[in-house]
Amino acid sequence: MNYKVAVASSDGKFVNEHFRKASQFYIYKVEDGNYEFMELRKVDDIFCCEKEGHYDKILSIVKHLSGCRIVLVSQIGREAAVFLNRNGIEAFDINQSIDEALEKLIKYYSRIDKINKPCN
Repeated sequence: MNYKVAVASSDGKFVNEHFRKASQFYIYKVEDGNYEFMELRKVDDIFCCEKEGHYDKILSIVKHLSGCRIVLVSQIGREAAVFLNRNGIEAFDINQSIDEALEKLIKYYSRIDKINKPCN
């Protein structure tokens, strides 16, 4: 299974940012059980502007994460997690290194794939 993962991180080493307060997301491509860094997507100040409503901030970030199937964050509110899910993005809150988090995620999805494979 191939997919992209957005990681909310201030340093590129640890999942350590709250979803709505993240200033950048590290984008990884997961393919055949391996992952590689693709790009850094900076969240413009407009997304964090107090003039915008809460919903508008979440919508802006979701649009910014276009093409990602999963987002890893240190913390996320229920409303944001539900909105992400409705837009085809799963959110996981986790506090560990990016490498550990991605390895754990890959193991999780490989188990799900095995369970969901049809019997021949």
